Amino acid sequence: MRKVGSAISVVLPVYNGEKFIRKSIVALSKFLRSLDCSWEIIVVDDGSSDSTPHILKKLQNDFHPFLRVFGYRVNKGKGYAFRFGALRARGDVIVLHDSDLDIPPEQILVLLKAMRDSDADIVVTSKWHPKSKVTASFLRKFLSYGFRLLVRLLTGLKLRDTQTGSKAFKRGVLEKILPYMRVKRYAFDVELLYLAKCFGFKIVEVPAIKPIKLGSNFSFREIFHMFIDLLAITYWYRIKKIWKARKYVPVRSLSY
Repeated sequence: MRKVGSAISVVLPVYNGEKFIRKSIVALSKFLRSLDCSWEIIVVDDGSSDSTPHILKKLQNDFHPFLRVFGYRVNKGKGYAFRFGALRARGDVIVLHDSDLDIPPEQILVLLKAMRDSDADIVVTSKWHPKSKVTASFLRKFLSYGFRLLVRLLTGLKLRDTQTGSKAFKRGVLEKILPYMRVKRYAFDVELLYLAKCFGFKIVEVPAIKPIKLGSNFSFREIFHMFIDLLAITYWYRIKKIWKARKYVPVRSLSY
């Protein structure tokens, strides 16, 4: 058993994951059992239209009480799904992890060790860390570099990577930040990390333990909306600074 010390909640947002979600949960639970701590897996079905809800229902029976499943009918975006799950998590440390396990579960141990050793509030897996290895087309690398540059120019957030789907947060960080968040889809990671910076939380980047393969399936629509989200984040927090305005009331968008 690998000693960790904190209770862990792993949040898996999933949309139309019938081809991989069973395998992912089995692999993730096997890894978490190797840790010397209490843990839970929270799966949030983000309005799937395939057989994902039926698969999750059966898995919940198989893995009870370690697997908790939530969902809703209309697809709302990864950011919304993570927020939905995180606000229902019981752990001291809450981990966001991509449900297809393109990043292996063992990455979580890297996050937890970095959090303990550096006393970080947030630990982010960075595909552009000097020790990470990335396989991608020239176009995909160009798009990723362009997005990183825009994030730095517009928000001033000096991180190599905001988008890789494996991050760990101390519970208190998310309790402070999530009620303020507005972005539901494309740039929610940027908003979350920028707010963490505004509130003075410590963010640490760690390398990916296995090579990351980037696909090239970005549509013009996705790129456009990511840019619009970035502009909105810049306006809300860097220009208007609404996060510290006395009259600003956090957005309670999780009242269902």
